Amino acid sequence: MIIWTRWGIVVFLIFGLSVGAGFLLKAIVSPDGGSAQSGVFVGIGFLLGAVACWAFGKFALAKLDAPRPVVVWQQLVQPYVNEHGITVKQEAVPVRHPQTGEQLYSRPSSTLFFIPVRFWAYVIAALGVVTIVVNVVRG
Repeated sequence: MIIWTRWGIVVFLIFGLSVGAGFLLKAIVSPDGGSAQSGVFVGIGFLLGAVACWAFGKFALAKLDAPRPVVVWQQLVQPYVNEHGITVKQEAVPVRHPQTGEQLYSRPSSTLFFIPVRFWAYVIAALGVVTIVVNVVRG
């Protein structure tokens, strides 16, 4: 079973696309299915996938997993009708730290197999290097 939170599933998709990119690269370089080993190209695909995973974690997740203010919904003493004709019975109240009075924020995190997305780029890159070295040594 694959376990992810929030945007961690993207790592799984990047991993699959990396393998596909490796086989596509092999088909482009050696269209006749010559002596080129598929493993080396899959390793290169993993390295490309690691770059994609790093870019996703650096640029997209910075916005998707941005800190958000913590609020609680408080029942209003006197409900009112807003400008859209909807009766409002609750309001959002920001949660404040009891000692300092500062606004509290929650920071969501995206993980795959309990590992944060930002670390998966290194895991995929290491897998790519190992794949390339094993296939080059094997010959």
